[in-house]
Amino acid sequence: MKKLLIAIAAVLTLGTSLPAFAGVDFQALEHARNAQRAQNARPGNANPQGRDTPTPLVLPLDHGPRAQSTPYLNQQRVARFEARTKFHARS
Repeated sequence: MKKLLIAIAAVLTLGTSLPAFAGVDFQALEHARNAQRAQNARPGNANPQGRDTPTPLVLPLDHGPRAQSTPYLNQQRVARFEARTKFHARS
């Protein structure tokens, strides 16, 4: 009787702890991502003016020993960003 009780307790403990060691449910994650994409793709999700908000301007570092860009390229990026924001403001 004692061995049966220990065996049942061990099986119940293993059965309740098994989901904690289970892996990620990729199917559920993919379903949630697709639902989020569908939610964002609906036409009513735009801002009240009906146009997308432009992304903020982020310039790469243009000085120092590990510069990722040049001042000239950053000036071009600023000019393109201003032109894009003016276009969004007009439409």
